[in-house]
Amino acid sequence: MTALPIVETQSGDVRPIFPTNVISITDGQIFLSADLFNAGIRPAINVGISVSRVGSAAQIKAMKQVAGKLKLELAQFAELEAFAQFASDLDKATQNQLARGQTIT
Repeated sequence: MTALPIVETQSGDVRPIFPTNVISITDGQIFLSADLFNAGIRPAINVGISVSRVGSAAQIKAMKQVAGKLKLELAQFAELEAFAQFASDLDKATQNQLARGQTIT
């Protein structure tokens, strides 16, 4: 049996009982983000909280390496971008990391 449950959350909060239960019974989930969509990122997938329980097991070694690195870079970029909004002076390494993040999104 195949099912594709679709759950809408309030402000992206996945902690309430219903989304948590759906997450626990599925083999993965893709979280779409209104913020990413409004920022022009398509598809607006939040890679930080999207999960596949079978994804890496079904990938070739090279794909696993690339996907793992990209997921880490995207997560770091999201955190750095949020922090950078409050910083007035960013060092060159931080500027480069932000530029790379903009490129891969």
